[in-house]
Amino acid sequence: MAATRGVAIVTGSSSGIGQETARALARRGLATVLVARQRDRLEALARELAPYAPSVPLPLDLSHGEDTVDSVLAEATARTGPADVLVNCAGHGMYGSFLDTAADELHTLMRVHYFGPVAAIRAVLPSMRARGRGHVINICSMSSKMGPWGHTGYAAAKAALSTFTESLATEYSHSGVRFSVVHPGLVDTPFFERGDLPRLRVRTERRMIQPELVARTVVGLLDRPRLQTCVPRHYRLVDAIAACSPTLLHRLVARQSRPHALLGGVGDRP
Repeated sequence: MAATRGVAIVTGSSSGIGQETARALARRGLATVLVARQRDRLEALARELAPYAPSVPLPLDLSHGEDTVDSVLAEATARTGPADVLVNCAGHGMYGSFLDTAADELHTLMRVHYFGPVAAIRAVLPSMRARGRGHVINICSMSSKMGPWGHTGYAAAKAALSTFTESLATEYSHSGVRFSVVHPGLVDTPFFERGDLPRLRVRTERRMIQPELVARTVVGLLDRPRLQTCVPRHYRLVDAIAACSPTLLHRLVARQSRPHALLGGVGDRP
C-alpha cells in the first residue's frame, strides 16, 4: 500500500476527535492506520476513507502494554509503509470527586491517556528519527492546565502526556521529528456518554465545540508546526492568567467547574 502524501496513524479513531482527524488526514491524501478497540466502527470508517486514500483498520487496545502495541503497529506499518504522522486521540473519561474514584479507575486513566500514547510513540519514533522526519501530535486537554472539579485522574494523566511531549521535543529537537500538544476545551463527542459524564455534559453543553474544529487544528499543525496550541484559541488566556496569578485562575476554575448541586456534598468531605 502506498500514499503520495505519507502515512498517518490515528489512535481513538472509532469516534469523536480521532474519527474526524482521520477523515481530515485522508482528505489530505495520507494513508491512515485506524487504531481503536471497536473493529466494526474502524472497518466502516476505512471503507468511507478509501476513495481519498488507502486505510487500514487496526483493532487494538493501547493499554495492553508496549510489547503488544509495538508488534501490532509494526505489522500494520509493514503494509502501509513507515508512519509519517502519529496522532494520539484515544480517550477515556471519569467524572467525580477524588475520594469517590477508585484507585483502579485512576490507573486506567493513566494507562489510556499516558502509557498508551507512550507505547505508540516508542513504536514509531525510531523510524521517524532514522528518516529525519515525522510529526507526533498528542491530544491533551485544557483540564491539564487548570485542574477543574471532578477531573483529578483525567487532568493528571493529560498533564503527564503534555509534559512528556515537551520533553520529547527537547530531546529530539535536531532530529527532524516534530512534536505537538493540542489542548481542546469541552468537545461534543461520545466521550461524555460514559459513566457520570452525562451530568457534566448537561451543565456545559452550551460551551462545547465540535470535533471537526479540533481535527482542522491537528491538520493545520502539519503545515505550521507548533509545540502547543489550544482549541478554541481564546483558551490561550488561561496561560496568561496563570502567569499573572495562579490563585486567580484557581478561583475562576473552581467557581465555574464545581457542580452547585454538590455543594455541601461529596466535594466538601473533610
